[in-house]
Amino acid sequence: MLTLNLIRHAKTQQISLTGKDYDRELLDKGISQANVLGNYLQAHHISLGKIICSSAARTQQTRSILCQHLTVTERCNFELTKKLYEAFHTEIVDVIQTLGKGEPIVSIVAHNEGISHLASYLSGENIHLRTSEMISLAIPFESWDYLSEGIAGIIFQYRPAVFLPHPIVS
Repeated sequence: MLTLNLIRHAKTQQISLTGKDYDRELLDKGISQANVLGNYLQAHHISLGKIICSSAARTQQTRSILCQHLTVTERCNFELTKKLYEAFHTEIVDVIQTLGKGEPIVSIVAHNEGISHLASYLSGENIHLRTSEMISLAIPFESWDYLSEGIAGIIFQYRPAVFLPHPIVS
């Protein structure tokens, strides 16, 4: 049995300083979301295994914050790839099959719509992951090569609730 964790990056700026979508960074709310998710993972002793992360700024920041919450015994084993940026679900499957070989637990930190489509495709459910949401899927095989439609069972789904005070405008 394999475990696949799909994590959508936390809440981001609408526009980056460079004007490029790839460079968008986390907002304060996003930083809080990622920390709450990290606390949840830590409190429930959830392993992320090998983390495969989009190389976009917002996904790297999300991954970095989550890694701060891992236990001392679990190292933050990760690999960055641009192939997850704006990827279709089929492209994400290819990345998992290539970079996840031999790993019993793989976590993907990526973007919508691809990551939500992958969760829907594998589980057979209609899933739309919101910012900083995570879904964990059980894959009933010993190899990532057998990922296909409707084969995964949902272990859990979690989205941190973060409410930051609105600034007072005078």
